Amino acid sequence: MRPRRRAAPDSPVPPAGSAWTLALRLLMRRDYTSAELRDRLLDKGVTDADADDCVARLTADRTLDDRRVALAHVRTARDIKGRGRLRIERELIQRGIAPALAHEAVAILPGDDEQAQIARVLARKRLPPRLSLAERRRLFQHLLRRGFPADAISKALRDRGPEED
Repeated sequence: MRPRRRAAPDSPVPPAGSAWTLALRLLMRRDYTSAELRDRLLDKGVTDADADDCVARLTADRTLDDRRVALAHVRTARDIKGRGRLRIERELIQRGIAPALAHEAVAILPGDDEQAQIARVLARKRLPPRLSLAERRRLFQHLLRRGFPADAISKALRDRGPEED
């Protein structure tokens, strides 16, 4: 068992209902981005200055880390939810991650992985060997919404075989 770190004796203990306590309670449940945590604190009635100070302190001691949250989100969205890199990047930006960091986090995904992911999605659908034009269109739109690039989707559907007349 690892011994607990004790707070420095000169560091002030925050009051029980403070932004610091609220932030730590929120972070015990799940990881938040800096923007998400700030918004949650503001929703709980914390002032702008206190929320900004709290986020800055938590970022400084690495309790709050946007890079860690982004990488965890990328792994979850790809491996569990089966999403493509375009959608994952949009979701990261929506969560308040800087666009450059979101692009960097998505860039760790291997390029050939998208074809395998599209194949997994198509395999789960239990599709007939030959698809009608309407079914191909519907699948194409579905895969686009999941965040896969159009050229990768076209290639995967072409590899499935010809369409029905």
